[in-house]
Amino acid sequence: MVSFPSVSRELRALDGVRVAADAPLAPLTTIGTGGKAKLLVTVADAPAVVAALKILETCGIPWSCLGAGSDLLVADAGYAGAVIRLDERLQYIEGLPAAPSGNAQPIIVTVGAATLLAHFAAAAAEAGLAGLEFACAIPGSVGGGVAMNAGAYGRSLADVLEEAELASALGTRWSAAGRLKWEYRRCRLPEGVVVTAARFRLAPDETAAILARHCSILDKRCAVQPQGVRTFGSTFKNPSGGAAGRLLEAAGVKGERRGGAEVSSVHANFVVNRGDASTADVLALMSYMRHRVHETSGVLLEPEVRLLGGSFPWESSADGPRRPPSADG
Repeated sequence: MVSFPSVSRELRALDGVRVAADAPLAPLTTIGTGGKAKLLVTVADAPAVVAALKILETCGIPWSCLGAGSDLLVADAGYAGAVIRLDERLQYIEGLPAAPSGNAQPIIVTVGAATLLAHFAAAAAEAGLAGLEFACAIPGSVGGGVAMNAGAYGRSLADVLEEAELASALGTRWSAAGRLKWEYRRCRLPEGVVVTAARFRLAPDETAAILARHCSILDKRCAVQPQGVRTFGSTFKNPSGGAAGRLLEAAGVKGERRGGAEVSSVHANFVVNRGDASTADVLALMSYMRHRVHETSGVLLEPEVRLLGGSFPWESSADGPRRPPSADG
């Protein structure tokens, strides 16, 4: 049987590692629901990640990595393992030109995995580097963005990534973007790795033109997505040839509630925590949303959000989607 206290002591003895036992995860997610992790392991750099993973895997403790907490749901029962989180020392950007350059050659920029995507996009724009405009309003970290192949408006990180630094219990290595397995809103990373840094290939352009594109995207998102609320972002992936939001709106789910969770009245593919939602509330609402779309259009939506410590309600049924509880019970 695993002794979490003894593992915790081993981890605390490592350089660049901080450990918290029975750590609440809800405050670390953008939706603000869910339980605790047995261990929250905060690491300062890639060598610390490697050392921590060696201990966790030797002791047989399951682990998962947490980025900025968007696109993530944590089960109400929590996570019976270790959650690895990168600290602020992995928030850095290297290789930005001191001033916009007239050179047309692409520039490679190295970024720590804990850096926020929106911050990186803004810094690149100020330096006269284009290619990240689509990411200017994505509420996630670089590492999480690579793992999720984050994107918007027809572009994703796979389009601009040169290579990623991957840390595992065996050490660190740089893997070229072309060797990674990219999918829509997902990168199938090798088993047992954490993204600790990434290099991006960006194109010089006029700062004013880049910032104008940022403003256009930000205005568009503010007009069609809920602002100032607790949400993990898009709930379901866009199906082939369609948009999940349009299917959900046609299914009439806007404003639906389950407990403290509500489908946004602004965008039907966003679930909002009204202040007291549980993950069970969110999952019940997602199940209803998915059922309604299947009922009205025949499409089975797949979640874009990741669930830590549990499974989606419909995954337990071998016969397709089950009818969820009605709104009144």
